[in-house]
Amino acid sequence: MSEPSSPRRGVVGRVRMIGLMTLLSRILGFIRDSVMGAQFGRGPILDQFAVAFRIPNLARQLFGEGALSTAFLPVFLRDLEHNGRETAFRTATAVIFATAVSLLAVVLAAEAVILLLLYFGSFNYEGHLLLELMAILTPFLMLICVLAQACAVMHGLGEFFGPAQFPVFFNAVWIAITWGLGQTSLEAETRIRLISATIVAEGCVQLAMSVPTLRRLGFRFDLNWSASRDRVFEVMRTMLPVLVGLSIMQLNTLSDSLFAWAFTAPKDGVEGWLSYYPLTAGTVVDLYYGQRLLQFPIGVFGTALGTVIFPVLTLHAERRQMDLFRDDLTHGLRLVAAIAVPASVGMWLVAEPLVYVLFRHGEFAESDVLKTSNVVAMYAFGIWSACGLLIVQRAFYALGDRMTPLRIGLWSVGINLVANMTLIWPLGGPGLALSTSICSIFQCLLTAAALQRKTQGIDWPRLSLGLGQTVVASIAMALGCLVTKWGLAQAQLPDGFLGQLIHLMLSIVVGVGTYLLCAKLLGLDEPWELLRRRRGPRNAQPAE
Repeated sequence: MSEPSSPRRGVVGRVRMIGLMTLLSRILGFIRDSVMGAQFGRGPILDQFAVAFRIPNLARQLFGEGALSTAFLPVFLRDLEHNGRETAFRTATAVIFATAVSLLAVVLAAEAVILLLLYFGSFNYEGHLLLELMAILTPFLMLICVLAQACAVMHGLGEFFGPAQFPVFFNAVWIAITWGLGQTSLEAETRIRLISATIVAEGCVQLAMSVPTLRRLGFRFDLNWSASRDRVFEVMRTMLPVLVGLSIMQLNTLSDSLFAWAFTAPKDGVEGWLSYYPLTAGTVVDLYYGQRLLQFPIGVFGTALGTVIFPVLTLHAERRQMDLFRDDLTHGLRLVAAIAVPASVGMWLVAEPLVYVLFRHGEFAESDVLKTSNVVAMYAFGIWSACGLLIVQRAFYALGDRMTPLRIGLWSVGINLVANMTLIWPLGGPGLALSTSICSIFQCLLTAAALQRKTQGIDWPRLSLGLGQTVVASIAMALGCLVTKWGLAQAQLPDGFLGQLIHLMLSIVVGVGTYLLCAKLLGLDEPWELLRRRRGPRNAQPAE
């Protein structure tokens, strides 16, 4: 395998395409959430849906955003290169079969438990609706995970557009169905049940859509369990620690939602399991919207950069080129700092107008905007650490170490549980979001320190210089945004949507412009490098 002398243009093109499709999907996702907020408001119905959908959505995040490819693709590609397509297809078929059968058993067991609870249990309005929605949505868990497995096969065969369009299709149909149901006279509870059933139906349709694409690529399902069993076990052994290691933030945000659900006062003041509740109805929705906004910069930039840099670091580790490993990893972290640090500051500064513009429609009242924006501001503190963690974890996986990120991540989960229980009382819903940000920062820094102890794989002087330049430019950006806010207040903008939209757009323009100008003056090249569409990892690319 020879060292290429130039970047692989195909890879860069694919990254741009995936980034654009991800951006479109995220925008449609915000429109979807806005339509849902207008339909149901900030209250118990959307609260219960947010909790019920969180579990299959967590499975999508675990399998669809890096962990599955990290575990499965190396085995699949090794078979393609050394053992032929037939062996690779048998391996993929066996892994898909094992995933489907395992998750079908999980779904059936979960449905049985939920139905027993509905039939024999005694629940208030919120609890009964939550169980109903969970019963409807649980099959989506299996469908979306099997689809992610099929998408991993497509990636291994060089097809990226098909998998990238699935989330766009999913959100577009969801928006259309929700809007259509809103034009009917059906009760809100009936509409939310039909929307949940539509989500499951969409999972079936997407899975069916993947089959023609796989066949076009030459893939044929060939189940030979005895011949593929060892490779399936290898994938599963690799997948388990990777899944857990990459999913800690999702587990922490799930913990936030469950805490919010458990500590929210019951509807109409009905007595619950506590004499005093620190949260009010709608907190779960606040967290859901905050997590959606948090995932925008992480998904569009952090995950994309992690996907690109992982094979490069793996190549350096395989060749024992630790000087190149150190150089590209440091460059990747400087890229993260150059984008994610100002993203954290910017989202904190514009949280209120951002939430107003996106969600202040229909039943989502103006009083709800402040509550949700406070949660968004607390989540914003952790954007930079979440993006950085994706890079540092993949450095460990490139080195073949899957247990160190897992151990640190489990410590983070424990700290998050303690912090949730502590911060929920003085701060309410924003305390849950702040807890997750604190744990993300802790996990990122501790993982980076462990990597440095293991390999000296980070050039700290070079990274510190870039980080210092980024912080100075971000402070200038923040001052520019605050001056803009003061000037707009003096100008007495119109109340309502138009005034908030002007505030948001001017803040973004002034903030981005100020940051880029300061970066140029300080000699921070990474933001301009991204705008010039240069590749991040510079020294090596996987061979064709």
